[in-house]
Amino acid sequence: MNLRRAATQACAAALVIFVAAAQASSKHGTFSFALIGDQPYNNFFEPATDSLIQHIGNEPDIHWILHVGDIKGGNEPCANELINRRLAQLQRSEKPLVYVPGDNEWTDCHRPSNGNFDSQERLNFLRQQAFSQPRSLGKKNFPIRQQTSPPYPEHLMWTQGSTLFVSLNIPGSNNDLLNPKSRKTSTKKAKQLLKARDQAIDAWLSEAEALFERDSTRPTETVIAIQGNPIDGSGGTSTTPSRNGYAVFMTRLVKYIDTTQRPVLLAHGDTHRFKWDKPSLKQFGGTPSSDALFYRVEGWGHPFMNAWVQVKVKQGSATPFEASSVSLPSPTADN
Repeated sequence: MNLRRAATQACAAALVIFVAAAQASSKHGTFSFALIGDQPYNNFFEPATDSLIQHIGNEPDIHWILHVGDIKGGNEPCANELINRRLAQLQRSEKPLVYVPGDNEWTDCHRPSNGNFDSQERLNFLRQQAFSQPRSLGKKNFPIRQQTSPPYPEHLMWTQGSTLFVSLNIPGSNNDLLNPKSRKTSTKKAKQLLKARDQAIDAWLSEAEALFERDSTRPTETVIAIQGNPIDGSGGTSTTPSRNGYAVFMTRLVKYIDTTQRPVLLAHGDTHRFKWDKPSLKQFGGTPSSDALFYRVEGWGHPFMNAWVQVKVKQGSATPFEASSVSLPSPTADN
């Protein structure tokens, strides 16, 4: 048996349990999940995030919650106590909650206002606290597969029905390519760290692609979740990897779409405004065919704490994704 086929079968076997455990829909069914992120940004807003998560927890049509990173503000300290408290807030969710690392909780921790931490040390701490077990967060969690070789436990993979989900550590601050003096890291080292993560992402997406080679139980669409905004965020418009930290990923995303030939939804945060569109991938080698299969959604973030995004998936459809902004009900005034 060749290594690629062995990896495909191992990946398939591991994902079988996720379908049942993740409240799986029947194939070609319809389900919805909630998209939130970039909150809370300070202690004052913690109750607002609590209220948002509690509200979503009471929504019967929502199966689980996706938080696309930044569980603290860019000027808050990256201290153990604060990160653990914000993770505990996510753990209190009544519904399963999948968390994606954001730049504010590791990439930008070198800032003086953040405590002058080493960014890689903070990432390792985050891994220990949030990704020590192959399960989602929340009171009713579900099993999730983690990338173990190379060891990037924050890279996750799970399914619901015939929909494949992949989450990747691709944060804001230009995907950790920004290298101010406060980081105390050479430019060469910063690029080496990004290259190693890009290689791990390439390997993880290759494992996801292998699932589409199966005959009877192949996925019908993919949702890829990251924190940074690679379309109109901190990477700018450059396609040069030395300037745009997202360029390698975006080129790899085009390859993924071309390989699977099925719709892909990219869900992200970082710029805090709801977006639901179909951006062109032409600058990263995309064609009209890959553009037709690509969708992008961004959730609300701080200070827009009274809304969330419902993502509906119609499995197996030619146009399987729908996204809409949902506002929290206004408090009823006492008479």
